[in-house]
Amino acid sequence: MPKFSTPRWITQSVVGVSLVLTLAAILSAASAPVTPQASAPAATKDGLCPAGFSGSPDKGCVDVNECAVRNGGCNKLAACINTPGSRTCGACPEDFAGNGYVGCFDANECPNGDCTSRLPLGFETAEPPVITTPPDLTVAAAGADGAAATFTATAQDKIDGKVTPTCSPASGSKFPVGKTTVSCWATNSLGKLRSASFAVTVGK
Repeated sequence: MPKFSTPRWITQSVVGVSLVLTLAAILSAASAPVTPQASAPAATKDGLCPAGFSGSPDKGCVDVNECAVRNGGCNKLAACINTPGSRTCGACPEDFAGNGYVGCFDANECPNGDCTSRLPLGFETAEPPVITTPPDLTVAAAGADGAAATFTATAQDKIDGKVTPTCSPASGSKFPVGKTTVSCWATNSLGKLRSASFAVTVGK
């Protein structure tokens, strides 16, 4: 049986197509958007995670989700958007005026759709609540997995008076051996948010 060899022009064509496909893949990978790698936030000078983060710098600081409680203090018609260390309030929905921090008002109920007069005076310069956290706590470990710790944090606002802060981890949670940052935050009716933190240390 006679043997047939592949014509040179076919071999060259196959090689050429292969090179084109490889080059296209390289260019596609080079032009793809690069997602930046998230880096752990640096510890503060007292060895705590920064405001808006809980956990510990050596084991990892974790962003707390302010939006998980009372829509982050945003208006109920606006979306709360969690951001590293804080949150932002989205815009009011269509046919509503105002902003997601102070309030969203039905534009049909405002003169010529202008709801400016319904916005509280001084909301732009208003201060967030003042949070009072307990001093750093130290508790003895109840076992290899740590110990529970209870504490009380309070918040006072010039406009709303006494408001209830949220803390993560919450009071009564089990804390691991070592130092853990507890992050507390509070908001007022003007959408102002403030965070404060303290440490719970579980000794071995």
